[in-house]
Parts: sequence; structure tokens; C-alpha cells
Amino acid sequence: MNQKGKFIVIEGIEGCGKGTQTKFLSDFLNKRGVDVVTKKYPEYGFPIGDLINNWLYSKEYDFNPETQALLYFADFIKDKEALENYLKSGKIVLSDRYFTATIVYQKIKGISLEKMLQLAKLFDLKKPDLTIYIRISPETSFKRKMKQKGIEDMDRHEKDKTFLNSLYENYEKMSKENIFCNWVTIDGERSIQEVSNDLIKIVNQLI
Repeated sequence: MNQKGKFIVIEGIEGCGKGTQTKFLSDFLNKRGVDVVTKKYPEYGFPIGDLINNWLYSKEYDFNPETQALLYFADFIKDKEALENYLKSGKIVLSDRYFTATIVYQKIKGISLEKMLQLAKLFDLKKPDLTIYIRISPETSFKRKMKQKGIEDMDRHEKDKTFLNSLYENYEKMSKENIFCNWVTIDGERSIQEVSNDLIKIVNQLI
């Protein structure tokens, strides 16, 4: 196995199983003796992530699209040096969402792809070695989140069906055009185990 560090991002719309599959993949690699670091964005429990969380669930205040984009970007860029050090030491970094998600989300809010890519270039944001897009339909997304949370506990994006449709369309475009990094798509409508098996095959080829 190549000991060089790899940065792998798991992406997809709400309810696609990003968290479940990130944990599964981390456990699988750990059992094989691979040194794994897991990340999840927004990173709740830290100042920037908590501010994003409050905005997602609160109607007491709002941020304009530019502020939203910069908040999410700040959440990634704060870890730039740590991420680079992990990779230099040969670790595999698995991230449940990353800048790839911000591009998709903020495009819906009117922030152009060009602006977001310029921002990443300006701050030399680390590109993933691979982004794995777990594809599910907007209808499946809404049903899964309803079952998991109920409408009252869903955030402003999860309960917005129009937003979910746009999100799905943007993810499809991003993944097909390999925006920002290399993408691979897997079918998230199947069982958890079937999705996990695909992830294992993909990651084994990469590392």
C-alpha cells in the first residue's frame, strides 16, 4: 500500500449517508492498520461551525450570501496547515463535506463558481485527491430526513424542497465536470452495505 497521504471527501445532498459512510470507511481502514483522520464540515463545537449551526436553525438573524460563503470557507481554511501536515505524515484524511459542498450550495445563493474558485486559489486551499459523490434523489433526501428528524427539527435547507432540487442539479453538474478536483459518483439509493462496498473498491484503488 502506498504510504503517501490522501485526502478523500464524501459529498452529496442531505440524507445520502455521508456521515455513516465516512465512519464505516474510517473503521475499515483503521482495521487494516491505516492511519486515518476524519473531519466533518461544518465543524460544530468550534466557533465558526457553531455560528453556522445557529444560522442554519435560527430565524432570529440572517447572513447575506457573501457572508455565508465566507463563513463556510473560513471553516475549511482554519484547518489548512493541519491538513497539509496530516498528508505529509502519510495519513488518510476523510472529510464529510468540504469546499466542494460550499461551491454547490452558494451557487444557489447567487455566488458564482468563478468567484469561489478564485477564493480557493487566493488562499491556496488544499484540493482533495478524490471527492466521492453519493447520489440520491431530492425525494429520497426529504423522506430520509423526515424519518430521521421530523419537519420541526430539520434545518432551513433540509426542509426546502425547491432548494434540494437545485442542490441535486448542482451536484450532478459538479461531479460530471470534475469541478475543483476529481469526482466519482456512486448510487446512494441502495443499501448501506452496497454503498460501503463501492466505497471500499474506490478507496483501495486510490491508496
